[in-house]
Amino acid sequence: MSLDRERMKRLLGGPGTERLRRRLRERLARGGPDTLTLTRSTPLERAAVERLLGRPPRSGSSLRVSLTEIDATLARAGIAAGLRAALEALDGPIRDAIAEQEAEARRWQDLYDARRERSTRLGVGSWLDELAARGLLKRLTRRDPIHAASLLDQSLEVLEALPDPGLNRSTLAARCLGDAHGLDPGQPVAALVRRALHRHWHGGTGDDRPDERTLWAHAGILVGGDITSTVLVYQLPVRDDTAGSRALRIQNRSCEPCYLTLRQLLRHPPRWDCADREVFVCENPTVIAEAAERLGTDCAPLVSTGGRPGAAVWLLLEQLRDAGACLHYRADFDWAGISIMNSVLARLEARPWRMDTATLERHAQDPGPTLEGRTVFARWDSRLAPALEARGTALHEERLLDELLADLSRPAPPDITAGAASGTP
Repeated sequence: MSLDRERMKRLLGGPGTERLRRRLRERLARGGPDTLTLTRSTPLERAAVERLLGRPPRSGSSLRVSLTEIDATLARAGIAAGLRAALEALDGPIRDAIAEQEAEARRWQDLYDARRERSTRLGVGSWLDELAARGLLKRLTRRDPIHAASLLDQSLEVLEALPDPGLNRSTLAARCLGDAHGLDPGQPVAALVRRALHRHWHGGTGDDRPDERTLWAHAGILVGGDITSTVLVYQLPVRDDTAGSRALRIQNRSCEPCYLTLRQLLRHPPRWDCADREVFVCENPTVIAEAAERLGTDCAPLVSTGGRPGAAVWLLLEQLRDAGACLHYRADFDWAGISIMNSVLARLEARPWRMDTATLERHAQDPGPTLEGRTVFARWDSRLAPALEARGTALHEERLLDELLADLSRPAPPDITAGAASGTP
């Protein structure tokens, strides 16, 4: 049908129809109900609709029109083939927003599908799914698929280069990205790779908020010199004759605890002699100091996290686990301690060490500081959080020293996990 441009301009292009035309175009572009409402309509707008439809609109401040009715009226009067044709003749083509959205969705899905095999081979298929579901890649690239494809390929190249024990992050960035600062905090590729390391690569870090060193150490990568991230150890057995192992043997024979740096553990990892051996892990260095003082060389292998595990602690515990050690872990009885335990149990196959409701209740009369923070559920003992909440005060490891040292003085104490298993969900 040909357009009757003069009549069309009088009916739809005249005064009072600007807002109506704009709203009609939006509705045709995005889809939606057939009825359109103009609130607070002016007398000019009401007169324009009366001319267009050949009848007066209903009374009231809101003006309701039917797209189907307008479409039929224009066609019946021989003015235009329909509403879309008339609006496009007056104001230009109407975008098909739905079709555009569908096309964009297909482009992004194709982008992810093209890298599915590569990410699955690396064991980070769930990372790719998360990027697609949460829109991180779209936000980083301002919805530019070409830029997104480049960032994703660069991120996969970095992940394919891991692990590389002892390599500096800047060197890794230079090799993979051609920019030594390309993996620094704030860089887009760094954001994608960090997300993969945190939640997906080799099981993730097991920590809700890992620091930068812990994230990269999970893949064997050093940040800076990494001599500030340390772990305190005592009587850890080794079985090779490297310089690091000889130094540890001297410290063990001298009954002296020693600190190991993340750099040492990554670049010159000892060969731990821990297959099927009990290794105990505490939170507070005081436990190690007392063990060295009272037990000497009769102490079982012992590690102190010094609070929430940092990069060196995580790396050492993973090395000991991989060497076949049976890890017994504990922390302070407070919300932070339970949170630490939850993180460790999520990442490592460790057993709670006197970190159960029965132990807490045995020390009901021991004083402690007021509990701070929000309640944290203990995943290994469903009764522990309610019992600690009812107590109202923390119970620090120092209050348990005699029991802990008794455990450490024999190779496999029979009761160190007693009571914990019964509360396991």
